[in-house]
Amino acid sequence: MDYKDYQAGATKDFFWHKAKIQLISILLNKVKSDKRVKILNVGAGIGDELPVVHKAGDLYVIDIDPNALELIPQEFVFEKKVCDACHMSYPDSFFDSVAAFDVLEHIENDIDLINEIYRVLKPGGFFVFTVPAFNFLFSSHDRALKHFRRYDKRTIKNRLSMFKCIELGYRVFSLFLPVSAQRLLNRKSFAHEVHFMRLPKIVNNIFYYLLMVENWLIKHRIHLPVGTTIYGIYKKV
Repeated sequence: MDYKDYQAGATKDFFWHKAKIQLISILLNKVKSDKRVKILNVGAGIGDELPVVHKAGDLYVIDIDPNALELIPQEFVFEKKVCDACHMSYPDSFFDSVAAFDVLEHIENDIDLINEIYRVLKPGGFFVFTVPAFNFLFSSHDRALKHFRRYDKRTIKNRLSMFKCIELGYRVFSLFLPVSAQRLLNRKSFAHEVHFMRLPKIVNNIFYYLLMVENWLIKHRIHLPVGTTIYGIYKKV
């Protein structure tokens, strides 16, 4: 969860974040190794996905925001440090996997971060990520979260051309229309506000189960036609 979402009142029970953690588990299981590995989590936010990520190996966590790192329990990490992700203090080919969930959009020159991820990954290592989809949905919500852009598949493929694409797809197809409508209504707003709405429990649960169905499809490599998020697994060759 982004630290600003947390500040706006989002909780770990919010359907979006619960389903995202399940997706992260699915993606990491697709690159799971039989041996103990080193995993770098870039921009971990408040670290709500770390109980899932750390099961895959020794987990290193970096974030530019020391307040976010303060919220991350030490029990889940081998190391956590305040660090500029575009200038990491790790040697070449150090990590077996790098995870960046909703991070690339926060970096003004995302090519610098991608090159740095490529550098610290071992040959054969995996880059697992999510990013917000479709720049026409860029709204006051993105500005509040300090996003520089949203992405489409073509942009991702161009940015990650030095990697081999293992899997690339969309998520949040079932709620694409209402989420898109909200974003478009706020597209021209100059207010910087996080679009977080407290939902009745039954509505929150319905939305969660819809995304759980999507996660099941993703787990079985059934790609959705569109969505508000892009997920990917790329390999350093």
